[in-house]
Amino acid sequence: MRIFHLDFNFVSLREGFVRELLAHVAAMGYDAVLWELENQVVWETCPECATPESWSQSRFSDLLRYSRGLKLEPIPLLQTIGHGEYVMSRPRYHAFREHPDFSDCYCVSKPEVRDFLRRWIQEYCELFGELRYFHLGGDEAYRFGSCPACSGRDRQTLYGEHVNALAAELRKRRIRPGIWSDMIM
Repeated sequence: MRIFHLDFNFVSLREGFVRELLAHVAAMGYDAVLWELENQVVWETCPECATPESWSQSRFSDLLRYSRGLKLEPIPLLQTIGHGEYVMSRPRYHAFREHPDFSDCYCVSKPEVRDFLRRWIQEYCELFGELRYFHLGGDEAYRFGSCPACSGRDRQTLYGEHVNALAAELRKRRIRPGIWSDMIM
């Protein structure tokens, strides 16, 4: 499988550019796109995280149809431990933080965090439709395991429990979960 990682994290991409890029990616022999959308799509799970340039789900769904027409299999990527700044910088989600002064890492010991991420995974699955793979991120979570609720626990166990709980939601749908490997090495 040749996967192209399309990261909407740092820039707002125009639809015409993305369509051209996807055509080039398909012509180069890629057969899948890892979609890291973050707040560039308006999510019902956390609509206040959207930007003025965020795509509606309907508009993104049209892009997915186009991408599938190019024989590019979609693989959504949702950051479920680190890289949560666009969520936890919002006052409504400050309680999700691993550290009160930083918005980069979720505290995975909080049941409300896992509930929130499960709802979001469900929303991703509904938007993307039929999927074989789903990426749960999990990388570069440098503050992971440092809060009072987490610090007394083994970080690897904590990480495994969190990822496995979210992965179980995907396996129920017959979707194979994936993660980045840096936090488990």
